[in-house]
Amino acid sequence: MRKWTVVMVLGLVACTGLGAKAGSDAASSAANGPFQGEWAACHGETPPDQCSRYVLLQRGDRVCGTWFHFATGKEYRGRIVAHADSSTEARRTHVCGRQSVESDTECEDGWQRIDKPLRLCDGVLSDSTRADGSCFADYQSVPLADDARAALQAEPWMQACLSGEP
Repeated sequence: MRKWTVVMVLGLVACTGLGAKAGSDAASSAANGPFQGEWAACHGETPPDQCSRYVLLQRGDRVCGTWFHFATGKEYRGRIVAHADSSTEARRTHVCGRQSVESDTECEDGWQRIDKPLRLCDGVLSDSTRADGSCFADYQSVPLADDARAALQAEPWMQACLSGEP
């Protein structure tokens, strides 16, 4: 009878997820919102490893992530911070990374203040607007691997960013 009770209790814990609750709370609180995910813009015959992309995590109205662009035979990458004003509108407030059109500040040197849009238009991410203010969205949602999400969440700068720094 005792064995049966132990088996039932262990089964109940496994089914309800109570045993894994502590670890999953931290992950779920760091990862939700409409901007969250991996977004890629591939033009023409661009190889997948050269597509421009954002990998974004969202906690409340705080959006933090990485950016990547490939241009003139070079890779450019860095980090961004944004504030979501709604489920479709956000403003990028800080950026860092390899010196490019995106940033003048290396991440090791801190953050550069910016004021640039980040929008969702019919489920597609936009990081710019047309002259008339309309959306110019070309970043399609692509699957973000669980291990890639976990690795990004584990980064100290990401933990600080999702907690409100800078």
